[in-house]
Amino acid sequence: MRRRTLLLGAAILAAAACQREAEKRPAGDPSIPDPSAVIAPLYQPYLANGVLVGLQDQAPWSASMRDALVAMMARSEAANAPILDFDPLIGAQDYQLSGLSVTTDNVVANSHAVVRAHFANAGRETEIHYDMLWQEGVWRVDNIRGADWDLRQIAGQTPSGLPPP
Repeated sequence: MRRRTLLLGAAILAAAACQREAEKRPAGDPSIPDPSAVIAPLYQPYLANGVLVGLQDQAPWSASMRDALVAMMARSEAANAPILDFDPLIGAQDYQLSGLSVTTDNVVANSHAVVRAHFANAGRETEIHYDMLWQEGVWRVDNIRGADWDLRQIAGQTPSGLPPP
């Protein structure tokens, strides 16, 4: 009897662990990739001291986020003043990254997900959260958030001296 209870308990724990793992991955279509697989390669240029590209080409943005970034850059250029004065992928202006870990925190299949990047930047622990949308059959970045900033909110700002967007 005790052995049966032990085996039943182990089976229940194993099933619960599998369920938690299944909740992290998109359900339904097995061809839908883990959204963290979209974010991890974005850090390769930082880790290899490679060539960095402009903000609008830095990530596979959702349509609305790309529009917000393009409009922000136009307002910034018109005012000849920066609206965004740091790199949102690293949450800083300068970088020396190490210990990168990219994980999927939450997924709603065929809809949205949250991906977390954790790393040390010049010895300072940093965590960046990506709000992802499933659009046109791929995961796209709809927002990036740090400890005290939100890219979508920053993109809606206007430099001093200009009317709001």
